[in-house]
Amino acid sequence: MSASMFRCVSKSLAAGLLLMASPALATPPKSYRQETVVAGSHFQGVHGLAVDGKGNLLASNLLGQSVHAINLSTGAVSTLVGPPLGGADDVALGPDGSIYWTGYFSGQLMRRTPDGKTRVIARNLPGLNSLAFRGDGRFYVTQLGRGDALWEVDPTGRKPPRKVIDAPGYLNGFEFGPDDRLYGPLILKGQIARVDVDTGLIEKVAEGFTVPVAVNFDARRENLYVVDAATGELVRVRLPSGAKEVVAKLPTGLDNLAVGPDDQVYVSNMVDNDIRVVNPVDGSVRLLVESRLSVPSGIAVVPDDPEETLYVADVYALRRVGGREGLVTQTTRVLSSQLNFPMNVSVTARHVVLSTAYLGSHSTLQVLDRGTGALLRTLPSPNGAQGVVELEDGTLLVAEAATGRLVRVDTSEPAVTTVLAERLGGPVGLAADTKAKEPGVYVTEVRSGKVTRVRLSDGARRTVATGLKAPEGIALHPDGGLIVAEVGRKRLVRIDVATGRVTVLASGLRIGLPESEGLPPGYIPTGVAVGASGTLYVTSDIESALYRFVPVP
Repeated sequence: MSASMFRCVSKSLAAGLLLMASPALATPPKSYRQETVVAGSHFQGVHGLAVDGKGNLLASNLLGQSVHAINLSTGAVSTLVGPPLGGADDVALGPDGSIYWTGYFSGQLMRRTPDGKTRVIARNLPGLNSLAFRGDGRFYVTQLGRGDALWEVDPTGRKPPRKVIDAPGYLNGFEFGPDDRLYGPLILKGQIARVDVDTGLIEKVAEGFTVPVAVNFDARRENLYVVDAATGELVRVRLPSGAKEVVAKLPTGLDNLAVGPDDQVYVSNMVDNDIRVVNPVDGSVRLLVESRLSVPSGIAVVPDDPEETLYVADVYALRRVGGREGLVTQTTRVLSSQLNFPMNVSVTARHVVLSTAYLGSHSTLQVLDRGTGALLRTLPSPNGAQGVVELEDGTLLVAEAATGRLVRVDTSEPAVTTVLAERLGGPVGLAADTKAKEPGVYVTEVRSGKVTRVRLSDGARRTVATGLKAPEGIALHPDGGLIVAEVGRKRLVRIDVATGRVTVLASGLRIGLPESEGLPPGYIPTGVAVGASGTLYVTSDIESALYRFVPVP
């Protein structure tokens, strides 16, 4: 049988099984069998790297709020600092063996001494990103995105930080050279620069990059290696000429790098959630840490699909995953596309709608053509958006967790936003109920522990269930019940919409990273979706995994 014939038979068989199973869904299943759709990872997007000189690579994990050590011989991963203290965008080793890391969202600079004591040595630096020591022990950090400055910091935390340069142009992953100058990328200018930290003088070293994000010197400190997030290139810059040479072409989404004493180059990729090792002599590449998902959060099942294809808002990517076999069949990546850090996703027959809980300029709603993936609309959402659903007329319903509002965004250009409901206790998840006599939407309130139904015609609301602990993801089951991820109790529950009765379907789930300063309630939401077969799908932010719960007859 040919492959195409096999696929047709398989789809026909799946559709037949789906139709056979549907009538039984009138009675909720008594139990579910948990299965793994996509296996997990230690990381939620890998960022800053540092070689510790003891056979380990240190790796920072911003959204996972942890710092890890990776054995360079075996690839084994261990956790040095766990959540919530380890929300690191970059990591470095001090002269005394202390580990330092930056909190991008918290604006805190952290230090853990060799005896295991951890403390904050600087505060109130939002967007705190990269860090490096000079040869004489002086310590420098930079703000990026939520600020744009270079600071000198006392490594002990006794003295307040001193601003060295204001608005250099997003100075990112940097390192000091043999001349005691700081070398690093200026993202906004597409350049590599050399900075005199005593005078503040900035000199151009090389240019012509798209999104250069980090540099490191080789072991002899003669050449500079640069990673470009948008092109996926690892580039060698020869000094002092500034001549460039592409060493390796990697997937886009590169974030940082470190060079070992043997000149092997370790490169992190936040989109693929992996670390690759590049041999600069021949450009060969091997995986040190491998993952299939990055930060899975919101999910949605393709309507009327017997294969139950899922769209996964993976924060650094939008992925399409087979609900039955777990194959990732499509990935749209941030930085190399117009995609903007998706945290929630809604799917209709024509569109894929994305939202992100990041605040400020990064917070948008995006509407994509489901067939082509083309970006149709980008709408600003400065208050940060958690759940989003699209109604049949193209209107969007958006949960603003930070403001406690449920808003409606129309299809006009420019779009008009109206408040449908307010004073909600941290609205996160949305499930539309448009087939009812009085169409409405179910909302999870992570702060108040409620599930609320809001009527679409006038915003009138009714409490469906109370007493929940941090409910996030929500989906409407074909049998009329609600499936909710009760993150605070690490469980999946079913709620009867008429009585509010809560039934536990699964417990002890690996869901619910601690909330991080600088992001709205719900942080990285746990996603829930229900296929037409009655199979339940749940994301795990702690394990970066995707699970399904199959009804047991």
